[in-house]
Amino acid sequence: MVAMPPRPRRVHTLLIDNYDSYTYNLFQMLAEVNGVAPMVMRNDACAGDWDRIWAAFLVSAGKRRVPPAAELEDDAPALNIVVSPGPGHPANAQDFGVCTAAIRFAAATDVPLLGVCLGHQGLATVYGGHVGQAPEVMHGRTSAVHFSMPAATEEPLFAFVPTGFAVVRYHSLVAAEPLPVELESLAHTADGVLMALKHRTRPLYGVQFHPEAICSQFGHQLLQNFRDLTLGQAPTKCLLHHSGHQHHHQIAELLPSRSTPDVQRKEPKFQVVVECLAKDVDGICDFAESVFVALYAEAPRSFWLDSSSFQSVAAAASTASASSSARAARLNSRFSLMGDASGPLSYCVEFSALHQLLRIHKQEETVEASGHILTHVREQLAAYADHDVVFEQTDSAPFAFRGGFVGYLGYEVLGADLTQTKSIVTQVLEERWNRGDAVPDASLVFVDRVLVFDHVDQRVYAVTLSALTGNIATSDDAQQWRTKLRHQLDNLRAGPSLAAPTTASTGIVDEVVFHPSCSRDDYVAAIKQSQELINQGETYEVCLTNQLRADVSLTDPLAFYRVLRRRNPAPYAGFYKSQPMPQSTESGGWQSTYSICCSSPERFLRIDREGWMEAKPIKGTRRRGATPEEDQAIAQELATCVKDRAENMMIADLVRNDFGVVAAIGSVHVPKLMNVESYATVHQLVTTVRAQRRHDADIVDVLHATFPGGSMTGAPKQRTMAIIRELERHPRGVYSGTLGFMSICGSCDLNIIIRTAVVTPTSITLGAGGAIVALSDTDDEYDEMLLKARALVQTVGLVAAGDVGKARVSTDVADLAAAGRN
Repeated sequence: MVAMPPRPRRVHTLLIDNYDSYTYNLFQMLAEVNGVAPMVMRNDACAGDWDRIWAAFLVSAGKRRVPPAAELEDDAPALNIVVSPGPGHPANAQDFGVCTAAIRFAAATDVPLLGVCLGHQGLATVYGGHVGQAPEVMHGRTSAVHFSMPAATEEPLFAFVPTGFAVVRYHSLVAAEPLPVELESLAHTADGVLMALKHRTRPLYGVQFHPEAICSQFGHQLLQNFRDLTLGQAPTKCLLHHSGHQHHHQIAELLPSRSTPDVQRKEPKFQVVVECLAKDVDGICDFAESVFVALYAEAPRSFWLDSSSFQSVAAAASTASASSSARAARLNSRFSLMGDASGPLSYCVEFSALHQLLRIHKQEETVEASGHILTHVREQLAAYADHDVVFEQTDSAPFAFRGGFVGYLGYEVLGADLTQTKSIVTQVLEERWNRGDAVPDASLVFVDRVLVFDHVDQRVYAVTLSALTGNIATSDDAQQWRTKLRHQLDNLRAGPSLAAPTTASTGIVDEVVFHPSCSRDDYVAAIKQSQELINQGETYEVCLTNQLRADVSLTDPLAFYRVLRRRNPAPYAGFYKSQPMPQSTESGGWQSTYSICCSSPERFLRIDREGWMEAKPIKGTRRRGATPEEDQAIAQELATCVKDRAENMMIADLVRNDFGVVAAIGSVHVPKLMNVESYATVHQLVTTVRAQRRHDADIVDVLHATFPGGSMTGAPKQRTMAIIRELERHPRGVYSGTLGFMSICGSCDLNIIIRTAVVTPTSITLGAGGAIVALSDTDDEYDEMLLKARALVQTVGLVAAGDVGKARVSTDVADLAAAGRN
């Protein structure tokens, strides 16, 4: 009998999370090199009791043993500890939690430990070292790392890593030298900043840089070296690295799943019909506008997810010199969706984050219930998951929507901690609620009938969702609706072109004055506070924003949006309208009439039917040049600007982290990193992040891991959102949230709500802001905020007062006091 080769021992890592936004980048990489996913525990888990945390980890590692019944010593799992980066100072127990106990335990038991950034600083602190201000604050910036002495090249942690390798740094503090006698330095930057250390006699290591960052070299190699020294074996060369493509790893031992999917096909309860109603539609973008105005303008609740930039992008992409980014942008603008809440299965649900209250508007009634909007979304999408799809007049559909929710989630829906803190933000929300003019924090329409416009193939599709049993709806009803719609589309194509939108609303005003929630002086003060917190290591980047409000009545929000989409076309634009249904009555707290007029250029989250997730965060914008030479020079300046690249890299790593929470191991990748995408009027620095959603994670799990979008928060996300609450002192509401769809088939396409006006019967509110980093110029940031709001402000002036110059942002203190009451 031939003896079987011994099974390789697996390494189980306890990954202690210091509430950082890069921990799950380490998680993914450790899972790849170890062959088993780490166990992640927050630094205050188990009420901060280290013994309980370690006991839970041992149980977890024992359960993951391969095979489960093996008792041989050589087959027992090897154990190590990784202490993550994080905000704050390691001497502060609230920042470092159980990590101090973990380091002492590792030293006493010879369990290998690796500290990253804050973990590295904590290692020095535990042995009496000093952690203070770095010579230069470095966030999202790269440096070359050199080994401190020739002997360091033989250090197992750096095997197969050449001196002078490039790393990304995210730190304001540094462990000072000389180090305590128990520790020794391993590596420095060219200007002498300590980048790595180790314990002289124990297997304890620290690195100041971030091996998990997208632009760090040899990160996988370093973590594999840590695995090998944990196993007590000679280091091996690692073949893994960051790339634009996903790695393929079959890791069975993932985090505990929320549920196990039923692999057996269930009998369908619903039927989706996708029918092509029109082909070869010339001028399809203009035709889509005509259709919405004719069919949905008067509906009490309607939506239009509008790829309004398709025509301008298509024109740019059709030129001989068109870049691949322009052609890719054309596909991003491919589809528009529109519809209303009139279908037999359709209804609207609104949500107050402050009160955790739902209001559900169905055809014949309005009811209120306690609960969270995303719990409701999960339950409803699951209820319609068992469905068949039938194609009429087409063999397939190039789009993902099969019915489901369309609408928006505001910034405070997740992560804002409204129910736990009594801040100025909650006070403002209470005042709005008590006045009865609170715009819902979320508003979604469940859609069973929708029109889809394919701008590339110039086709129009109808999608209907019907019950196969019971008397809720019938396929005959859906067929009649599609037939009627086909005739309506034919008549609109044969009729005269739609007139241009009016440029002045009825009830013209002489001037529109926007009142900011934060004056120039206060905004500049908040920038300085942000930079001081960055210097202290409390945050790496703060996305600071301002709310601008004008007390003016736009009697026709759709006319305003039609002007906006012409003046500022965008690939992820949209119009969403809500007003009272004929049989409904208003009650305290809710503003029942509102419109969202959005011209967003940024994708927050797309999930296709195969579970592939994509985000396209934007950090860095420049105008187009007047000549080809100037245009190229501007694009090159954007591509190489240290500040913009730092901002973009921080958010790229944050999005990778957020995806890593719910992604299959090895699937998170970056096809395009800090890529300049050129549009009709601007160049933008865009990163594309993709990952495969884990089989046990649904849309709601992904939203919990990723929302709000990192480009609107900064990093680390949780600590920075708390800072934002204190600095902005005003709820963001709809702004900074997301608008789009979530389908019953598991797909979604959601934008970042920027360049957006929220219109009510008495006011217009918009938000604008920018990322504050250590390199930010304080004097320029307020002007940049106003610049980003300019297109919206000017469009309001044009529509409400007849001239783009008749709208302005006030800086008067008295006006600000008035705005503070809104």
